[in-house]
Amino acid sequence: ALPISVLTLSDLKGWLRSSAPSKVLSDWGRAASDLSLRRAIREVARSSPLRLRMGFRFQDPSKDGTWDVSNLKGYSEQRLGRLPQRRGSQVSWHAYLASFRLRLAGDQVIVERRLTTKVLSTRIEKHRRGEGDGQLADEQFHVTAHSRRALAVDRRKRIKVVRKAADLLPAVIMRPLNTSNLPRYTLIFLHGMGEMAMRYADRPHYFNDGSAAVKVIIPTAPLREVSCFDTWWNKVKTITPDGGSGSRWTLQKFNSWYDYTSNHGGRKEDTIDVDSLHCMQRSLHQIIEREAEELGGRTDRILLGGKSQGCVTALDALLTFPKRLGGFIGLVGHMLSCTPVDGPDGPQASTPLHFYHEVEDDIMQWHWVQKEEARLREAGHTVRSFRCKDPEGNGHFIGGIEGAWIRKSLRMICAPSQSD
Repeated sequence: ALPISVLTLSDLKGWLRSSAPSKVLSDWGRAASDLSLRRAIREVARSSPLRLRMGFRFQDPSKDGTWDVSNLKGYSEQRLGRLPQRRGSQVSWHAYLASFRLRLAGDQVIVERRLTTKVLSTRIEKHRRGEGDGQLADEQFHVTAHSRRALAVDRRKRIKVVRKAADLLPAVIMRPLNTSNLPRYTLIFLHGMGEMAMRYADRPHYFNDGSAAVKVIIPTAPLREVSCFDTWWNKVKTITPDGGSGSRWTLQKFNSWYDYTSNHGGRKEDTIDVDSLHCMQRSLHQIIEREAEELGGRTDRILLGGKSQGCVTALDALLTFPKRLGGFIGLVGHMLSCTPVDGPDGPQASTPLHFYHEVEDDIMQWHWVQKEEARLREAGHTVRSFRCKDPEGNGHFIGGIEGAWIRKSLRMICAPSQSD
């Protein structure tokens, strides 16, 4: 243990009288004698040390370093049994904790700090279509954009309406290891529009700091046409039946949780195809029910969360689920005006809802996003809203601060005694 501060008894009494964080402590400091102060210090010294999570450290902390787990100190990876590493692995890294203790030596009060290292490990499973992994859901969705389906009634336009099963693959599932002493939770986390679940496969530290045993399920949004981009045609190369090369025009598709029918460029809420949202709502409810069976029926141990469009979709699924859920973590997103809000007697009235907004976000602009959060508060929901700046200056497209926000809320919701 290293001494980081040395105070005399008179220094400590002066601090208590002038700078103590509470009036009760300040009043006690004014009235306390040297003998009572010594007794109090000895009592504190015998109690458990104050512990502070210091997080992880990077091997390369420069701008050239990445946020991937492979850049963390203590990183190691091994495959799971006979599975190839592309399908699953066990990843470990170091987390650091500082503990603080008081010690009385004569007339000196010594504050000591001890830095300890803890190994955190997560099992990462990568579920891909066609590799024997079961689908996460089976709801049918329209690949064809709402705007083009409306035109398909005119057969001269030769628009083929396509429907598929939304299996939500590929998916990433993370299971923290060596956490048998912690209560179990599940977080279903949805990525933003245009992203995929595999983006998070290299970032298990976004969800695990050792404070809670949280299984994480990250599905991938269906690949679909989007109405507000129904003029984005691309010319792609093709192979002709005789082996030659050719080309054809194809409409741009996006991994999107639902279909946007307008694009206001962040100035106000966009309109959507509500049926496409309801399809994802039902799919997420399927996953929740399945996870609840694994948790012994404890839906209150299941959290939903997401980023950007994933935040919007996850919140809609949570607020329409008929049983109480454990919590919500939403990043750079908002609540849809079409999402129903129950009153104080609804199943999610006491469910903690955490929102994080980037102060320079020009996609989800605060002047209209805050109105829907106010609707939740007025209905009696438990809302915590944080507005923070991304240190990397990414605005809506947040960088590594995404992991810090997720871990903060997981501690607050799943391990409140360890939250800072």
